[in-house]
This record gives sequence, C-alpha cells and structure tokens, in this order.
Amino acid sequence: MASLRRLRPQERLLARPTSRHGWPRRAREQEQEEGPLHPQRRSSRLALLVLTAVLFGGLAAVPSGSSCSTRNLVFHEGTNIAATVSPDGQTVIMDLQNNLWSLKISGGKAEKITDDFQEPSRPHWSPTGELVAFQSFATGTFHIWVMKPDGSGLHQLTDGHGDDRDPRFSPDGKRIAFSSDRAFAGSYDIWVVDVATGELTQWTSGPADEFEPSWTPDGKEIVFISGAGAVGTTIQAMDASGTAHTLITAPTGFRLNSPVVSPDGTRVAYEQFAANKSTLMVSEQQVGTSTDVFPFHATWLSNDRLLYTADGKIRVTDLSGGSTDEIAFSAAYRMQRARYSRKHFDFDSRDSRQAKGIVGPALSPDGTRVVFQALNQLWLMKIGEAPQQLTGDSYYKCDPSWSPDGKRIAYSSDKAGTEDLYVLDLESGDETRVSSIVGAEVSSAWSPDGSQLAFQDQTGATFVLDLGTGNVRQVIASLFAPSKPSWFKDGKTIAVGALKPYTRRFREGTSQILTVDVASGALTYTEPSPFKSISTRGEDGPVYAPDGSAVAFVMESTLWVRPVDEHGVPTGEAKRINFEATDAPSWSGDSKSLLYLSNGELRMIPREGGTPATVGVDLSWTPQMSQGRVIVHAGKLWDGRGPNVREDVDIVIEGNRIQEIRPHQATGGDPGDKTARFIDASQLTVIPGLWESHTHEWISGKFYGARLGRLWMVYGVTSLNSVGDPVYRAAETREAYGSGQRVGPRFFATGEAIDGERVFYNFMRPTYGSDEQFEREISRAEALEYDMVKTYVRLRHEDNARITQRVHDRMKVWTASHYMLSPMAYGEDGQTHVSATTRTGFSYTRSFAGISYEDMRTVFKRTDAFDISTTFSSTLYADDPTMVEDPRLTTLNTPWDQVLLVAKRDAAVSTDQTVARDSLQKEEDTVAAIRRGGGVILAGTDSPLDNVATALHLNLRAQVRLGGLQPWEALESATSLTATEVGVGKDLGTVEPGKLADLAFIAGDPLTTIEDLANVQGVMKNGRLYTVPELMLPFVSPGGLQNTLRSQQTVPAAPGVERSRSTHWWHNPELMEDHH
Repeated sequence: MASLRRLRPQERLLARPTSRHGWPRRAREQEQEEGPLHPQRRSSRLALLVLTAVLFGGLAAVPSGSSCSTRNLVFHEGTNIAATVSPDGQTVIMDLQNNLWSLKISGGKAEKITDDFQEPSRPHWSPTGELVAFQSFATGTFHIWVMKPDGSGLHQLTDGHGDDRDPRFSPDGKRIAFSSDRAFAGSYDIWVVDVATGELTQWTSGPADEFEPSWTPDGKEIVFISGAGAVGTTIQAMDASGTAHTLITAPTGFRLNSPVVSPDGTRVAYEQFAANKSTLMVSEQQVGTSTDVFPFHATWLSNDRLLYTADGKIRVTDLSGGSTDEIAFSAAYRMQRARYSRKHFDFDSRDSRQAKGIVGPALSPDGTRVVFQALNQLWLMKIGEAPQQLTGDSYYKCDPSWSPDGKRIAYSSDKAGTEDLYVLDLESGDETRVSSIVGAEVSSAWSPDGSQLAFQDQTGATFVLDLGTGNVRQVIASLFAPSKPSWFKDGKTIAVGALKPYTRRFREGTSQILTVDVASGALTYTEPSPFKSISTRGEDGPVYAPDGSAVAFVMESTLWVRPVDEHGVPTGEAKRINFEATDAPSWSGDSKSLLYLSNGELRMIPREGGTPATVGVDLSWTPQMSQGRVIVHAGKLWDGRGPNVREDVDIVIEGNRIQEIRPHQATGGDPGDKTARFIDASQLTVIPGLWESHTHEWISGKFYGARLGRLWMVYGVTSLNSVGDPVYRAAETREAYGSGQRVGPRFFATGEAIDGERVFYNFMRPTYGSDEQFEREISRAEALEYDMVKTYVRLRHEDNARITQRVHDRMKVWTASHYMLSPMAYGEDGQTHVSATTRTGFSYTRSFAGISYEDMRTVFKRTDAFDISTTFSSTLYADDPTMVEDPRLTTLNTPWDQVLLVAKRDAAVSTDQTVARDSLQKEEDTVAAIRRGGGVILAGTDSPLDNVATALHLNLRAQVRLGGLQPWEALESATSLTATEVGVGKDLGTVEPGKLADLAFIAGDPLTTIEDLANVQGVMKNGRLYTVPELMLPFVSPGGLQNTLRSQQTVPAAPGVERSRSTHWWHNPELMEDHH
C-alpha cells in the first residue's frame, strides 16, 4: 500500500450529465472518430430509444408485424440480490436481476425504478437520503453513478477505460469510496470520488487486489477486502495518510467479502465463504443460520440489527436476541418476446456448394500463389487459376506456411498419431517430418533465412526448431491461446498476439502484440491501439512485413498497418487500410500488398490502402449422401419422445431419410427389401443420435485433429452445436464433415462470440459500441452462414439488443449468452449455462452456494427461453472408475487429455467428494425443477473445456441419479429438445418417418439404466453407418509415416521463459487454470 495520489481535474475525464444509457457520450465518441452519424445509424439509435422506453417497464418491444408471446412473471425470491436501506429506515432499494427496485421496509410490492440498459448493481443509499450510488455498465465499462431514490436524476460520476465498482458513501455523504483498476497497474485499488466536484483520490496502490470498501462511522478510515484476485483473505482498514492495519484474517481456505463497520465502530460485519457455504459474520462470529448469504454489504439498522440478503430473501437479524425476520416482496416483470421465422436448412440437396471454410491463406513470397486449408486438405492456388490439391488423406492438416524462397511449405498433420510438423518440397513432392516431440506441434512460421521454424504446442508455448540439427528450444512460456508466431526480418524477434489481463480479480484484458527476443526470451507487450485488441488471437496477426518496416493486424474487424522499430517493436500510430470485415492477413514478399479474408472471399489490397481486389477461389464441395435402401432391425427403439419403447421393429431408410418404422419382417417380406442392405441391431437399443448442445471445437481442435469428430461419434453423438469458434475453422469443419473429407458428426457452426471492449478467449470479437463495426460482424455472420450467434461477457445489454434484433430479422437464427435478464426480455433465445462467467463477478442465476432461486427458475419455466446445463463435474467418475479406461478413450483421446482425465478419475475416487457432489446436486435440482415446471433444459458440456464425449454422458447420468429425472427425460435433453431449439426439429432429434437417419446403437437399455448409454456400438449419420472399430481404426494403427521418432526429451528454454512466469503472473498456467 502507498500514500494517497490525487488527480487534478484536467488529469481525468470529467464527469458529465448523460442520458439514462450514456448514448450521448457514445454518439459524440463516434462522431469524433467517424464523422457525423449516418441517417441509418440515427434510425437505429431511435429504435433503441423506443425499445428502452418500453424496457423501463419490463416489457420488450416487438418488431412491427411480428407475433409475440407475453408472460407476466412475479418474483418473490432473488438470486444474488443486494439491498440498501434509506437513512430513515423506511425504504429498501434492492438489486434484483440487474435492476433496482424500491419497496417499503415492511415488505410488499416492489417498484422497478431503473431500466434494463442501465445495468445497475451494488446500490448504496447516502446517509443524507438524497442519493443512491451504484455501479453501472451502461457505457460498456463499469462506472460509479448516482440517482435520486425514485430513479430520476441519473448522473455518472466516473468515466474512462477502467472498471469502477463497489461504491459506498462516506458518513457525510460527500464522498464515495469504490474499487477500481483505473490505475492500470495490474490490481484493484481503493479510490474515492468527491460527489460534488468529481475529484478522484487513490487510497491504495499495492500489488494485492483491494475491493469492496466501506467507511468507519467517523469517516476517517476505509475498510476493505484485500487478497489475490477475487479471493479476499483479509479485511484491512486505512486512513487518509496511508496507515493501514488488519482487522480480520480469513481462516485457511475461506474467502471474505463486503465488510461494514457497526455504527458504534466496535464490530465488523462481513461474509465468509468456503465449501459451498456462505455465512454472515460479525467480528469472527457467525450471525444467523443461513449458509447462502449473498456477497454484498449488509446494512446496520442499529448496533444490534443487521439487514442483509440470503437464501433468495431480504433478512433482518437481531444480534442480541438471535431472531431473524424476513422482508417479503413481490416484483412483477412482464416479458413480451417476438416470434421470428427460422433459418431453412436444406439437408437433401446434392448440389455443389462454394467452399467458404478457407483457413489460414498464405500468400507466396512472389505474390502469385496462395496456399490454404479447406475441406480437410491443403490446396495450392496460382492466382487466377483453380486450386490444386496437395494432400489427400483423411487425417487432419493445418497451418501451411511458405519458406522464404517459395519452394517449400511447412504444415502440421496428425497422420503419425498427433500433430507434427512436415515440410513439403513443391517441386519434387518430397515430404519430411521435421518434429516429433511429445504433444501437438502447430502454427508453423519460417525464419527469414529459412533455417528455423517457430511453432506452438497445445499449452500455448512457442518454440523454435532448427531444421539443420533438429534441436528444439522454447522461447515463450505457455500462454492462454496465443496467435500464431511471426518472425521479424532479422530473425532475432518473434511476435504473437497474446492476452494481457488487467487484473487477477477479473480475467479479461486486451489481446496485445507480444514481442520476444529469441536469444534471451525478453518480452515486450504493446497495445495495437490504446485500450483496444487484435480482433482474434488466431490468424488475425500480428504479421511482420518481410522488409521489417511494419506489422499488420486486424482490429475492429478491419485491417491495420503499424510501423515498428529496429527490434520489431510496434511504434507510432496504426493506420487502417480497409473498411470491410477482415481476417487472416498475409504479406507479399515485397511488402507492398496484403492478402486477407473478407466474408468468405480472398481479397488483395496495397499496403497503403485503396480499393481491394477479389482473388477468386474456384473450390466447391458436395454433401456426402447415402443412397439405396437400408433396413435396421432394432431389438428396441426409443424414438426420442416420451417414455415408450417399441420392440422388434424395422427402421426402413431410403437414402438419408427414414421412410417407415414397422414391426420386424423377415428378409424379403417387402418387394423393396430385396435390394436393401440389412443392419442387425436385434440385440441393441436404437435411439436418435445424441446432440452436444454446447461445444467450442476449436479451443483444442487443432490439437485433437482428426480424432475429435471420431471421439464424439464413438460415444453416440451425431450432431454438434458450436456456440463460439474461430469462424473459418468452424466453416471448414462444417464442410469437411458434411462432405465426408473428415469424419465427424453434423456440425452446426458459428463464429466468434461478439464481446465488448475487454476480452479473454482468443475467439471472442471485441467491439467498441460502433454501429459500423456491428454491421461488419453481422455481415461476416451472414456471409459465412452462422447457425447461431453468441454474445459474450463484456457486451453491454444495449448492444446485445441490437445484435439480437438484427440476427433474428436478417439471419433467422438463435442467439444466446451468459445472461438471462434482461437479454431474454428483448428476445434472446437462451442461456448457455445455468451460470458462468459474468462481468459483475457474480451471477443472477446461481449463488456462490450453487442455488438458483425462484426468479431464475420462473423465467425458464414460464417463457419459451431455454437453458443449457454444463455441469463441469467429474465426481461421477467415482461411480464408474473404469469408464476412463475404455479403449475408445485410450485410442481417440489425445495423450495429454487422457492423462488429465485419468487424474480426474483418481481424484474422484480417492478424495472427499462432499463439496463436488453438493454442487452437482444443486445444479440437478435446478435442472429438474425447470424441466418438471414445463421449461426446457438442454444437456451440454462446454467441451473441450470439459472432457469431450464423456462429460455429456456424466451430465445425463447426473440428471437421473441426482436430479431424479427419468432416463427418457434426460435423453430428450440431448436429442429432441436440442434439435427443436436449434431450429431443425422437423428433420432431426427423433426417429420417425420423414426424419433424417441419424441413429445411435446401444448395447443394453439406457431407458432403464442410463449408464448403458455409453455402450455405443455404432452410429448412423445421414443414413451412413459407422461402427466403433471403423471409427477407431486410423488411430489404432496410424497411416503414413510411423511414429518412430517420437521424442520424450526435455526441451530447453530461453532464459526469459521461467523469469516471465514471475514477472507476468498470467504466464503461469496454474494461475490461469481457474479462469479457463
């Protein structure tokens, strides 16, 4: 900690009155950057103003001419509600579902006093009673606002790019203490803002995260939480001179929240959390009996009475007598959701289709040829001519890169078991495998002299391979999802796109240009532009110009070029050289031109900018279609609807669709059967092919390679639903699986989720409130035919509303996010988890104790919105320990993920699972309550963040064993219900005449014993049968070069690699693991 630092008024962005939503500020910013608002943008903004006016009453606007459904909801409980009390003790203002509501202290009807786009939370009433302070995300960053107690007189006190949170008035009402990362020093600090003048004073500046402040009654000290990240370990007190002392230290393994001092200054109330239990404490003694106290400041009504929120309620506990009373409330929320027509999927056409999944196009040094990945192969195309296929096997290959002389191409393939590096001589056709270390080697880049290859592995570490000696050396520590490397002209510097988080308390940051000195490992982070990010950390740069003059990258989904110094470090201002959706830039060898992708097309532009030219790619594909008649004799058939099972039936299939389901007939019973192919499943149970409703294939897709699709299928999955992926890789997967060039389930594809100013994952698109950028994002989604659009953690609700409306109107696909209300009030279709990462640091759909209260359950029971359960629990491996030793896993799982899976099993078997079981039980209680209440819950995994395939089976087992659902109910969550919500229920999800022939063949009876579902013997996709041995075969005995050179040696590292783990905490994989 350090002494105070005061900012003069001219050193900060002065607070100024704004509208309820901060729109005037946004409009001014855009006019400064882009000129006066275009009439179309003004119309869009006007439409949003109308929408917001309606949302203020809790009613979503409906597009003209649309039909809609209306639901009048009433909440009597709230998940993670917070409350503050007026100084006269007569009125409570509470945060319920990210809105502020007012009610009498005696309870009763609550009145909504803010609107959904304000996004207020953590309210605190001033001691004078005139104002209420709160944190708001209305402008896309958290800031401190005040308003009158009736919701009028909104005024924004802080501004800028830092997050300002946790406001608390001083005893005289003249100042507000808050926590902030606005110093940009890597941690949260305590700040104070003068309410009248807006003057800011920094109270703390230590390396710890300091947050959730409140004042002592005399106003001389501020008490606050101190710790590492969001884990508060002590309660500190500091005065204006910087003198600090510790008031409370958390017991080992516990976390502290929200301290507040009693009126007489003798005691401190706070929350204490561990092992799924959160209790209210007063000076280290528990108060009340609740074990789900919400993590917000309590209010001292007197020296002996505390008001706080817990168990979905507002409670008051008398410390002297020990009694606890409840302040009952009812909050009416009206939702009116427009119905929209859904996207048409053509599953029967045999017409050829233009390939849009062009991945990693690289321009040759002479600027005349392009190499790229598409349809599971590598292609070489002379500009102006048709592409020529360089590879032809069913293994996965990726990341082609040119040697400086243009004679060779390096790429990665898993044809020897896992991804290795290969060098292909284009003239002779000779190929050499040049790497064989443990793990996956991907993202190759040639050094300027052609003697070395930089590459990365599955941990995000960057290495250099000497092609002459075969020696490998690590140059950058394992990073979270960096972009592919690029060499500076002198061969001494490598650049990658890398995440730099703002603090440990919240995981988000910006995607910056990280340069490393290859010899020493010394690192330099550089923002592409202040407070902005490279668009994605994949193929969007940074990419050095061969002449060493500049670096190119994508920002705001457009192409930028920025000068660099003699060491390759960016310097000076970046220049935007185009205005269309852009990805994957690649330089010509003379550094005069750049090739890039725009909405599925290749484009070329001079480095100074100008009119881009289209580079045509004459490459098409045809869907793989089954032909002829197939008859499946099923011993048992569950059709995906309800509890009934039919026995001894024939499923008659013509081509890719089911024609008839009939009682079993002996061969030749029907004249058409004479030419049919018979499949004997008389000893098996046949069910619809399973759906994985929540996957991100390309978090680890390059590292899994061709194993991934096969692994899903051997566990019965025939349809994958992506809810966020690098779009060109997702499009390539849809086309490769669809054409049969790579084996895998149906792939319903989407691109990068649309995010706000701060990002975490490599495949999130940062946006900055510009309508022009939103149009670019939607144009990419339209052109590449997204099957859904996901919005992410830092996209404010106002912008989310724009995206949702345009996606529904123009693309007719579904949208979803991590948020329930207010997004579902303006039409978002669903939520992708029961709860997950949020920008507030807590969820409005599940408490830290793991409980979802009536407000959350009511929304999903009473509306047409769906929720996806992603359990992230390995505790059920203890019930079936040998599950992880199945040959399907030992063959098709990656070696490194298999090691982790076995470790999960071992922990589940050998350690106390009380807390893990409790967490899973509570999620399944919510799932069952929603399902039994008429709502829709889908089974998902968030794989490969959780284990591929097996996590889905554990999810379904948990629904039955812990949630009490019948097996058929659980199975519907991974079959018919998912197909319906995705918009393909008329074609998929059930086994009935007219539906597509997607089936799973199960040994045993999963309708009686859900564990039998894992006994998959084969699957049928689109009428084509795949047996488990067939799916495993390529990795039982890998083709091509044999794995004789696989090395187990330790790879040496540059001196700066280990040093960086201490100087850059986010380079330590263990510290980043929880954020993943």
